[in-house]
Amino acid sequence: MTRNHSAFTFSARLGLVLTLGAAPWCASHADPLLTGKAFDLVVGVNSGYTVSGNDVTVTGGTVSNPFGATTLEDLKNQLTTAGLSNINSQYNANSAAVIRAGYLGFPIVISTITNSTQVDLNIPGLNISKSFNAQSTRDGNKSDLFDYLKANGSDILSGIQQKLTQYSPISPVAGNPSSLQSRMVADDFDRGFTQFASNIKSTDEQGSSSNNLVGVGLSLQSTDTGHVKTDTVALPLSYTIRSDLDPRKQWTFYMPISQSDSAGAKAYGVNLGVSYRTPITDEWSLMPAIGYGVTGSVDLGSAAAMMAASLTSQYTLKLDGYDLAIGNMVGYLQSSQLSVGDYSVDPKVTNTVFRNGVLFSMPTSLFGPKQALEFSYIITNYTGSTLYSNQYQEIGITLGTNKGANTARTYFRAGLSYLTGDNGITASRMNFGYWF
Repeated sequence: MTRNHSAFTFSARLGLVLTLGAAPWCASHADPLLTGKAFDLVVGVNSGYTVSGNDVTVTGGTVSNPFGATTLEDLKNQLTTAGLSNINSQYNANSAAVIRAGYLGFPIVISTITNSTQVDLNIPGLNISKSFNAQSTRDGNKSDLFDYLKANGSDILSGIQQKLTQYSPISPVAGNPSSLQSRMVADDFDRGFTQFASNIKSTDEQGSSSNNLVGVGLSLQSTDTGHVKTDTVALPLSYTIRSDLDPRKQWTFYMPISQSDSAGAKAYGVNLGVSYRTPITDEWSLMPAIGYGVTGSVDLGSAAAMMAASLTSQYTLKLDGYDLAIGNMVGYLQSSQLSVGDYSVDPKVTNTVFRNGVLFSMPTSLFGPKQALEFSYIITNYTGSTLYSNQYQEIGITLGTNKGANTARTYFRAGLSYLTGDNGITASRMNFGYWF
């Protein structure tokens, strides 16, 4: 069996973007997902394989079409002799074969030789090679292979999770709009800028009577990566304490809860944090925030935790008949160790993010008094650990309560946005929020 292993290479040039402007150049990847599922299998009989960058291609012999599996358990069940024969009818218990297993787009190679029960494991992206031949059947040696992965799960799983943030468009951890990291960044910026962009420039009297606010909402997002779509439902929950002396000064405790579905494979996440918004001048406010988020998925075989700290600046110009707001955020996000069963997983992802936007707000009576119609444009750039998508551009339109009323007892907000990112990623989102 011929194996042509080329060196693992990847390079990217990143630029810091502190103001609105052209996004930095970054390397692009072909979509590594071969089917419309999160997992895939290609079975080659009398075949070899080549490695180019992070891609593995089965070559020669009789090669099957890609077979899609919804969950990690489905993938494992398909790796039996009977399951592989269903994918490639030429495969049997004595075949020389190469099996390319795609784990959210990250390739793992399992190979066999003619008339042998030995099973070889190769993970080119992690430089891991191991042979299993203690059992009398291939299925028995595959069981030993799975036991090996479990016994070394912390190191191997952490390594795979790190690679997925670089090369998979559906990593639950980072690198795409539906990931934990992206949601934490968007949530912080939304609280510091888009939710209350006009609020700092107000005609209300300081010291007016105000109430604290409970925030509830619903966010529906659909992310398209090419082969696989990820639908995310999020419930942003918050509690805001407004100062009696100056209601522009606000502590917010928040807990967004989310569920994502990537072609039937579900992932869950939650983010806990606190922020403090304070006016510097009548036009300018700052909001520092800290948060801790976790995500996990049995279907995807993935879990991670992430810590975040950010500072958001909001500057609002109240002009004749409309407001123009400028928002800038710098954030630091770092994955942390998360214990899952017998494993401790840390993909070791560390990023500094710059998120900058402009918002045009104008009063409207379309749906009643004290309403505002807003248009926004936002650019996000990540530096640090290489991600599948390092930059995003987003446009949005929102209708809601005129946010110049700092002491208003209730707020309502509903909006639509559309996002594009590296490697052809697109996403559309609907948001609804109500504070009372």
